[in-house]
Amino acid sequence: MNKVLFFRWLTLLSFFGLMATLLAWILIAPHSDNFPTAAMLVLGVVPLLFPMRGLLYAKPYTHAWTSFLMLFYFSHAVGELYSGDSMLLYPLLALIFSFLCFCGSITFIKLDAITRNASQKSKQ
Repeated sequence: MNKVLFFRWLTLLSFFGLMATLLAWILIAPHSDNFPTAAMLVLGVVPLLFPMRGLLYAKPYTHAWTSFLMLFYFSHAVGELYSGDSMLLYPLLALIFSFLCFCGSITFIKLDAITRNASQKSKQ
């Protein structure tokens, strides 16, 4: 399997895994009665909608800034793991998926740039 394609699929699977984890965390996990579900959906899931098209079309620039976006979700998951007492499954999954998406994105960018440079040199 092509390495570029592998890291693209790793990024996509971890991106959608993070989205599904956040949706389950907000909608299914038990919360207090004062938990603002709609506000948490807007704050947690809507930022993931912005890079979705670029990731699906394998745009390197979108992969680059998605890797920066994943740092927010990674740090949030670390904070929840550190301070949470129960239901550690959701922050653990968010931590794993955000880390995999970050690593997959930056590796895809690097390998895609190498592939593009090699194809341009072969054309000359």
